[in-house]
Amino acid sequence: MPVLSIDQLATLAANAGFTGDDLATAVAISLAETIPPGNPHSYNPEPGAKGGTPPGQGSYGLWQIYAKVHPEFDPAQLYDPQYNANAAYQVYREAGSSFRPWSTYGSGKYLAFLNSAQATVAAMQSPPPQSPDQTSTDQGAGIPPPDTGNGGTGSGGGSSSNVAWILGGIALLGIALTRG
Repeated sequence: MPVLSIDQLATLAANAGFTGDDLATAVAISLAETIPPGNPHSYNPEPGAKGGTPPGQGSYGLWQIYAKVHPEFDPAQLYDPQYNANAAYQVYREAGSSFRPWSTYGSGKYLAFLNSAQATVAAMQSPPPQSPDQTSTDQGAGIPPPDTGNGGTGSGGGSSSNVAWILGGIALLGIALTRG
């Protein structure tokens, strides 16, 4: 499997349950934990871990889930990106919604990736821009809704006001099309 993009990592983390600022932090930690960043097949045998690490019990995947400490996760499945993201979210929740279990959080190594992760998460969470043909002519254009004739704004039916409203909308659409 190829290295995953920051957008893909953000989607995985969001699908696992991370939200808000913690979503961006989770993405930055994944990038800091893997070599190269975003490699779902990263494995660290943890040779220098306190107490030693038995063979096959090292840290796996995008969020480097340490199998020795987390036997509840199947090491073979930890190479699956979504399984790993779900495991990371569970580890995070069990730590009191904290990233303390990740060494790259404690060392600050994740900070090198945090700005990019924050920008990616912000882009994911903002609505897509509307094209001129999707923009309603009565949204912020200063054109009132058609009068339908029942005596109040937007509730009556005067034909001259309907024509003015339609012509105003056509004029705005023409402006939008010439600028687009």
